[in-house]
Amino acid sequence: MNEPSGREATEVKESAGSAEIDRRSFLKYVGAGATALAGAQLGSLIPLGCAAGGGRTVFVHADGTPDWVAPRYPVPLPGDPGDATTDAVRFASYEVQDRLVLPEGFRFDIIAEWGDRFGNGEHEVSFGYNNDYTGLLPIPGTENELWLFVNHEYLSFRPWSESYEAIKGETLPSYRLTEDPDTPWLYRRGRFSIDDWKVEQGLGNGIDLRPGIGPQEIPAEVREKIRDTCEKGLAELGVSVLRVRRLSGGRFEVIADATDHRRISGHRSENVEPGSFRFSGPASFLFTRDPSGTLANCSGGTTPWGTFLTCEENFHYEMPEAVSPAGLPLEASARPFGGRGDEVNGEIDYGHDRPTNLNGLGNGISEPLDGREYGWVCEVDPTTGRMVKHTALGRFHHENVTLRCEKGERLAAYMGDDRRGGHVWKFVSDGVVRDPTDPANSRLLEKGTLYVARFEEGFTGRWIPLVPETPLRRPEPEYCFSSHVRVPARFVGGAVAVGDTDRDRPALEVEDWVSIIESFAGKPFAECTLGDLVTPEAGASGEETRERKTGVLVTDAFLMANAVGGTPSARPEDLEVHPIDRSVYVAFTDSTDGSAGAPDQRIFPDSGRRNSRQYGAIYRIVEDGDDPASTTFGWGKFVSSGEVAEDGGGFACADNLVFDPLGNLWMVTDISTTAQNFPNERSAATGTDAGSKLFPGVFGNNAMFMIPTSGETKGIPQLFAIGPMESELTGPTFTADGKTLILAVQHPGERRGIRKTSNPQDVRAQIVHDRSNQPFEQKRIVPQGSNFPSTELDQPPRPCVVCITREG
Repeated sequence: MNEPSGREATEVKESAGSAEIDRRSFLKYVGAGATALAGAQLGSLIPLGCAAGGGRTVFVHADGTPDWVAPRYPVPLPGDPGDATTDAVRFASYEVQDRLVLPEGFRFDIIAEWGDRFGNGEHEVSFGYNNDYTGLLPIPGTENELWLFVNHEYLSFRPWSESYEAIKGETLPSYRLTEDPDTPWLYRRGRFSIDDWKVEQGLGNGIDLRPGIGPQEIPAEVREKIRDTCEKGLAELGVSVLRVRRLSGGRFEVIADATDHRRISGHRSENVEPGSFRFSGPASFLFTRDPSGTLANCSGGTTPWGTFLTCEENFHYEMPEAVSPAGLPLEASARPFGGRGDEVNGEIDYGHDRPTNLNGLGNGISEPLDGREYGWVCEVDPTTGRMVKHTALGRFHHENVTLRCEKGERLAAYMGDDRRGGHVWKFVSDGVVRDPTDPANSRLLEKGTLYVARFEEGFTGRWIPLVPETPLRRPEPEYCFSSHVRVPARFVGGAVAVGDTDRDRPALEVEDWVSIIESFAGKPFAECTLGDLVTPEAGASGEETRERKTGVLVTDAFLMANAVGGTPSARPEDLEVHPIDRSVYVAFTDSTDGSAGAPDQRIFPDSGRRNSRQYGAIYRIVEDGDDPASTTFGWGKFVSSGEVAEDGGGFACADNLVFDPLGNLWMVTDISTTAQNFPNERSAATGTDAGSKLFPGVFGNNAMFMIPTSGETKGIPQLFAIGPMESELTGPTFTADGKTLILAVQHPGERRGIRKTSNPQDVRAQIVHDRSNQPFEQKRIVPQGSNFPSTELDQPPRPCVVCITREG
């Protein structure tokens, strides 16, 4: 990183000391990467794909300004016309729409939706549920045919189960989660029932399926219902690989009768040859069989050599995550099967008796899934359906992966661990890229070093290797808003929290954990390394021992990162490499705390429930020397969430990112369905004050923004689209010519299910702030549930993938 001097150095020092990490400071001081970006001219952008339109796409002008008039939004945005005196009039009322709202002149067409079947005969596949990441790759030897890759992340149980019979033609048992007024202390999360059988054990909303465990016997017919539901649920997850055709005008259609569509799921993959899945890398020795499939697939990436990468994120909802010091499963951590309802300020919302989510699917099938098999980055060859789980890239809650693959350099993969207190990661290959398009590059993902990011004050940082020789570092929970950090528990395994023992959350004192580690390792803490936390299986020696220790470390990567000083961060979701200057943009979704941890407030100063900027930000990383293998970097904030009155970008919860062919950044948001359009009183008592988890309701439905990365409007979010009710917009992908945007619409109707004639909408009062931070009341009309993509009431909502084009 270039060092400023003189008065500029003083300004940086004062900025770092006050933890005011702003976009101007970063762009001014971060070095060559920012200079290249700020100075990029049209000529340098043309080779990326959009020369034909005079340096513009059908979406954006060459100077980064939008070529559209933004849809109506519920709160003020940067660059809105008028002033504070007119805001109260302009935003006095707002009607939320249960549709995909686009600017005038744009259209969307459905490519595939939940329940569609493609192919024929034995080659037929079923399109899965809750689509997330999408990717496109041309099919060699064809004209206008491409592989469309789609992730299927999880089940939104309420609309899925409510719509299952209509879409699939089969029935499910009746799963309910209801209040129990007689013993509310026992069933504080709701009493779970399956048809007429009620759970009498635990907290009432979960069942331990292990034989002989718990006070209640589970009848055989109930176990069979659970097994059948779990198999059907797992079959909805995973990935779809579809052969599609691009039509005139930029629209896409699935080649319906093609025989090479594929489905890889958590159970019963379709049109994939047996033996097509394998593990690679240092953790392979832990497994005695090939992978069963893939599930919990969130985001991903494409490779220059023609494969797709898919990331397994919240697998821990379906099976255990914890492992022993030898990398073995912990029996005591078995995931219960059961339902979860919407919680508002710690209380279950019983407005709907179907659970919001049904978890433990991996434990409910005939042969329970091994949690160690999941949480990896998986590479899929669309032509053959072969899949490799690359263990060298670590096991954690992977949101996505993005590559720097440059001739003559080592391959770098950047990743985020999407949990509160999760980390930013980088993998660097041992080998060097000879030709970015060579399929042999896949082997580079099998051997290398996994690094966790440590962000330092002063806009510098370093990459800490997750290898046996790395020294342990005393945890620093005092810098986290939650005052706790989760670290490896020893002697048994799994996790333990260290930090403030006076809070409600159980924790050890840091010194107590240090003493336990010293006892486990048999040496002073100052001499302990990551290798001392691992006991690989007997029989290994020499370099094999090191390799196996590394395999266990990457299998328990989140906890090991905390043990060596990786920075707990604000739910890093998508990371993307800028196509011009190769800097890495990181979407942090929110700075709230949770059981897994909370962000380091030195790096995320808006955490701690201070203001509306708590709900995420986009940061930027520039490798020192522009070297993908560098172990040091510069960093800074590019744009913040929050209200315009508090210098925010007018959005909450940044999620998936993508660059268009001109280098503009596009972002979709991920406001939880519990918070979307929640009546906002700006009161701590109702959890709606700025900084609380329900406050983002003021921003309405999830939306999509374009953020220029150069020119006069760089860093200023420009609204493009608004999603249907209780949905996310996910997986944005541009075609190479910039004429078509592929977008997934995930979980419409997640909270209230089918929008019905009997209760189509609600009217609520929102307290909105104008741009001078003065409050006024907004009347907001909010549909109850969703029917998207149908426009008719009482129709089941269906997650789908669409293509967006400009009319004409």
